[in-house]
Amino acid sequence: MVTVISRFRVRNQMEEEVRRAFLNRPRLVENAPGFCGLEVLTDAADPTVFLLLTRWTDEPSFRAWHRSEAHHQSHGLMPEGLKLDATFTSLTVGNRIEDSAGIQTINDALEGQTVELSRWLDASNEVFALLVGPDGTIRARNPAGARMFPPHPAKDPESSVWNYLGNSDAEQLRHRLMDPGHSPATGLLLNLPDERHPATLEVSLVRCSGAALLLGTQEHRHDEDFQNEIFKLTNELSLMMRESDRRNRELKAANETIERLARTDALTGLANRRTLHEALQREIVRAGREGGRLSAIIADLDHFKSINDQYGHMAGDQVLARAAAVFRSQSRPYDLAARYGGEEFVLLLPGTTLEEAKSAAERIRQAIAELKVEECPRQITVSLGVASWIAGEGPGPFVARADRALYDAKRAGRNRVEAASAVQV
Repeated sequence: MVTVISRFRVRNQMEEEVRRAFLNRPRLVENAPGFCGLEVLTDAADPTVFLLLTRWTDEPSFRAWHRSEAHHQSHGLMPEGLKLDATFTSLTVGNRIEDSAGIQTINDALEGQTVELSRWLDASNEVFALLVGPDGTIRARNPAGARMFPPHPAKDPESSVWNYLGNSDAEQLRHRLMDPGHSPATGLLLNLPDERHPATLEVSLVRCSGAALLLGTQEHRHDEDFQNEIFKLTNELSLMMRESDRRNRELKAANETIERLARTDALTGLANRRTLHEALQREIVRAGREGGRLSAIIADLDHFKSINDQYGHMAGDQVLARAAAVFRSQSRPYDLAARYGGEEFVLLLPGTTLEEAKSAAERIRQAIAELKVEECPRQITVSLGVASWIAGEGPGPFVARADRALYDAKRAGRNRVEAASAVQV
């Protein structure tokens, strides 16, 4: 199993619109080979940061989807006027980070660490700093960088660092940019063959996410103290980048764990009631907007109190956990299985008719009737109520009709499926 985490920051107060757009994506990806599920999380420390999690059977399946036309179509789901912050976008596949867009400014390269250092470097007239992409494109310059590598929009619209260097130096720098294993503290001499102001530069590279920070000055062979300061600065920046990456990974993992715990029932591992309520509202809005179908199954384990009384609460917990596994196994990647409370479960089925939902409920009933739980030697059965959403119906009436069908099943003798009438309660 491979988990892909796409990380975004929204800077124009459109967080809710972005969340809804991400949650619409399963419609495009659900039929992709190898797709196993999708979640949208918000960074607990910064609500403008979104984590889009998709799960795949293997990495080639994700790569194939990422290159597909359907993936490009998914960008059209984003709301008009949205400005995703490309400086913050990253893509995690397993334990590898890929950042196709990369960072765009020097301050973002420093990611808010050592503020005085970043301000000094950004305004420096002595040490030049260029933010360079893997292809050599100059994304940002500080004042010294603009003096040593002046932009020429007419001659150099791409603003590429290769246009300022001799052939041998360009190849040497290109090799460094493409080699992630080079020592960042190792210096490099570059020559600017300018006819009026030729210069020899001593530079160092600090690798950033999707880019490199090119730091240096004109050659000062007799200024040993200044060279030591450059060497020290390069080391400090390299250490800072590594520490920042480590903390970001730890924060991401912690936020994912906290979010998962906050939305999950501890005993069964299914979604909890809060998550179910959010999904109900979201799917009803979607069904109303797109004219789609939506059904729900509510289930209640039969005579569950007597199981607790006769065999004890540990046996009851085992029965609940095994029943929850049945609901999980019968749900599709975009369905939602939740523990509604006590011995009650709900399965929310987007894009599903009443007849299809009844068939799913019957499969669940049969699977639970076949369960063998060592701590509970008697047969376990379940009663289920099914309802399909009626246009204009709110979450409360929708669930109430399914609940009424459940009690019809109870009154009819239990261990059966009953469907709600298409009349609002």
